[in-house]
Order: sequence, then structure tokens, then C-alpha cells
Amino acid sequence: MSNQFIKSRLINNNIFFVIPSWGNLLGYPTLGKYANHNVSKISQDLVIFLSGTECAISNEIGTFYYLFGLGYYYVKFELQSGRYITDNRQLTGLVLSDFAYDHLATSINLTLENDRDVIIGEKLFKVPIDMSFKSENKITFIQGTLMRNLFIPYKDILLEFMEVLRDPKSFQIDKNGHMILSTSWDSYNKIMISGEMEYEDKTKYLEATAGLSGITLGTDKHLNKHFTTAELQTIRDSILKLKNVYSSIEYDPMFLFSIIEKSAPFLSTGNPFSFNLEGDQMDKKMPKESILISAESRMNSFKEWSLQLKRQTKEELERASIVKKTKIYQPQKSMTLEKPSVMKLLKKEENFELRTMKRPFIETKLLPYIPHENPLDSLVALKEIIEENYDIQTIGRIFEIARNSIKKKVLHVNYLWELSKYANVYKRAEPNIGLSSKEKTELLRDIDNWIKITIQKFGNLKESQKLY
Repeated sequence: MSNQFIKSRLINNNIFFVIPSWGNLLGYPTLGKYANHNVSKISQDLVIFLSGTECAISNEIGTFYYLFGLGYYYVKFELQSGRYITDNRQLTGLVLSDFAYDHLATSINLTLENDRDVIIGEKLFKVPIDMSFKSENKITFIQGTLMRNLFIPYKDILLEFMEVLRDPKSFQIDKNGHMILSTSWDSYNKIMISGEMEYEDKTKYLEATAGLSGITLGTDKHLNKHFTTAELQTIRDSILKLKNVYSSIEYDPMFLFSIIEKSAPFLSTGNPFSFNLEGDQMDKKMPKESILISAESRMNSFKEWSLQLKRQTKEELERASIVKKTKIYQPQKSMTLEKPSVMKLLKKEENFELRTMKRPFIETKLLPYIPHENPLDSLVALKEIIEENYDIQTIGRIFEIARNSIKKKVLHVNYLWELSKYANVYKRAEPNIGLSSKEKTELLRDIDNWIKITIQKFGNLKESQKLY
């Protein structure tokens, strides 16, 4: 089959776009991890996006919708210890596969069903920044509805996002590249980031967080495959403009609709696009909501949710994460309790040790892009592969890639021998067998130490490149 991409033009579309629950959209695929601890409960997982540019790209797999701008993934969750934590990640892009887009577009719209520009729904909030073409009565109604359903319930998160926008160090696309939340097949429920991101920012950003299947390198390769140099420059310029506008406007924190009002004059195109096109009947029930301009050609088609991606409820996901307590044996009254012998205790410890050393059966998975330009990227990629439970033979190949990459760049580091050892041993392992829990824990601990050594030895990216 042809692998040619049919690309629509980049479309300027300044919208305020919020997914109130990322997990709800995807059918709660994972609770995720945080600081090597399992997450037991997610109470909030919001995606906020101030978009400036959109695009639809199709191939034989399907259609993917891209939003570029200033975004924020915010999550509040609980660890098994019962401790509540909040975390966030900055975003410059969002990729929605056609089945995820259609799931959004056919979700329940709570109000304004006769206004195709505005969605205030169960799974999505979307309004245009420029509403100069709407009547005053309509704008007043939109204000009240947004305040009631979005700006008041999520006020603290939205204010936090606006404060991040004001930070000069945030959204430095020229310095750190793109950060894209994705539902594409190669990075489903992951954030892709650039390998060019500064070392300190990169290591912090790559730390696992709740609700995501991972954070991975490879956004540069992904974007270069789908967009021309001129298009990427247009996207970059749009993001820089949005950063300049939203970081400088004065808004009323008690009336968050003012964010839209104050930014509209700076982002007005002079000819705003409206979905209320001539010939549309206002009372006509459309098959889907019009979220993006680039999706208008698919208004009468629908892509079912992929059968390979099982959906479940939040309750089912959290219930599955509960650690089952061991049932305590209760003897009959006529029986006397005997103290366990030393040999029995040793036997239990031995059985536990054997369970932690047992290697499970693992289905072979396609590998993501493995960076090999510098030592830290190689080590981070190796850690991700181990965390995501790939088979041992594949892990052995990644150890080999990491070793060869580091040897090309570095004359000597004391863990090169260990990389070679693991590469040789794991490549000869049986197929479709994964690491035992004990092996996995020890390897992750070793890799964390190697990453620390690498950072201490070479510092940030620019300094390490001088040494190379």
C-alpha cells in the first residue's frame, strides 16, 4: 500500500479548547506511575489548549488531526500510600486519531446545539477566540454558560496555566522544541518531546506521570515526516505569537472569560471562519459536532473506536489497581495454633524470592524510535523500554544500541562494560520472555545511576557537545 500522505493546508484557527478528562476520552487506558510508585486514583486529568494552527493528515491507516499552540496537561492523583499529588506538562501540540476525534465529536453537547462554532459538552469545551461575528445576546449566553461549566469548576487550574504562560522560561520552542500529546498509533497516550530539549529540562520532563502510558523522545522525526520545513516554520511562528499575546494580556482572574475578550483583538484574522455557513439550517441536527475546520470533509463519516484499544470505566481501572490483601487462615476452635517454624518462614521467603525472579511471557511489540545522538537520550530510551515491559531479546538490542551510541561519543565511562554484558546476555535469551520483577527493579536502579553519572560528567547538552 502507498505510504504517501495527503495533506490539507495549515489552517489558522484560534480557539480555546479544553478536554475536561483525558482518561475519559481514551477509555481510561492506565493510571500510570509517578516517581517509581504506582498511581491508585486519578481525580483530575485536564487538557487545556490555546490553539493557533490546525491540520488534517490522511494515509492508509486513517486521518490524524493536529492542533498546535500552547497547551497544558494537568493531573491530580493519589498514590497507593494515600498521598495526593498534582503534576503538569507543557504542550505545544495535540494529535487526535480519527476514532478519538469522532468519539469527541459525537459526545453529548450540553447546550448551544444550534451554534456549530461553540461546543460546551460532556467531553469537550471549544469556543473561537474571535466572536466579533456573533450577536451580543449570543456572546452573553456563551459567557454565562462557560463560566458555569468551565471557568468556575476549573478556575484554579486555568489560573495556574496562565501563570505558567507568563513565565519567560515556559514554552521556549526555539530552545526545547515541540511537546506533543498524542493518540497516534506509534505514540498512543504518550507525550512526544524533542531530543534537542535542554538536558535538565529533558530529564525532568521525561519523568513518568499519572494517566499517561509514557513520555518519549522522537517528536522531531515525527514532525519532519509529516510537515515540510516551511510548514514547521509557520507553526513555530504561530506558537511564538500566541506566547507573546497570552503572556502579556491583562485579564480579570475573577472573570476568566476576559482571557478570550482581551486576546481576541490581537488574534483576530479580520475574516473569522464560522461553521454557520450559508445554507446550513440552524435546526438541522448534524451527525457530529464541528470541532475543527480541517474535519469538515468528514462530517458525514464516522470511525469506530479501535477494537485493539479496550475501553473501561474509571471505577474499573482503579479497582484493578487495588492491592489484594492476603486472606488470613482462621483455624477451627478445636485446633490449636502452632508457632511457625524457622524452616516454614524460610520456605515462604524462598517462594517469594522465586516469584520475583520468574520471567513472564511477553508478546513482541513494535519498537518506537530509539535516539542515538547523545548518551543521555540513549539511556533514557533504554529506561523507557524496560519500564514498558518489552521482551528480553529486544531489551538486549537496545542495550547494544545504547552501548554503540555512547562509545562513539565518549572515550570512557565506567558503565560501558555493564551495557555490553547485558547486551550479550539478553540477546541470547529465549524469545517472548520478559524481565522478572527483580531484574526490572535492579536494572532501572542501575540506569538511574548511569544517567546521574552522565549528567555529572558532561553537564548540559551544549557543554557535552563541546566535549564530543
